[in-house]
Amino acid sequence: MKALKPATAIMLLETRTLHHAGTTEKSAESSCSLADKIEELVLKIGYSNVQALSVVIQLLTVGKIRVDFRDYSQRLQLASKSDIMTRAHAAEIFDTHLTQMKVEAQSNNGFTQKITFQSPRIHLPK
Repeated sequence: MKALKPATAIMLLETRTLHHAGTTEKSAESSCSLADKIEELVLKIGYSNVQALSVVIQLLTVGKIRVDFRDYSQRLQLASKSDIMTRAHAAEIFDTHLTQMKVEAQSNNGFTQKITFQSPRIHLPK
């Protein structure tokens, strides 16, 4: 069995389409690594979000995907069709990269985040 490539070695082609004021504006095609795209998705939709995993699995098993956000959409495709793989391998690459991201984030001790959850106020009728 051949070894899996790391997310940093899988290259993608990306085209963004901006949606504003009823018009669309398409950007030039650019390239990035799957690692860069995973990190971008994690920042936008979170570590534990199933949607980030779904995007990566679709991309790695089919070879292309379109992702729509509020004000833009992006079309992603594998730069090389030889990077298409099984669902299990795609999930393994995603999980491995997330684990590496968490280790790197923990090693940066200079930043502490504080999150406060507040219960919603309930107004009872008088």
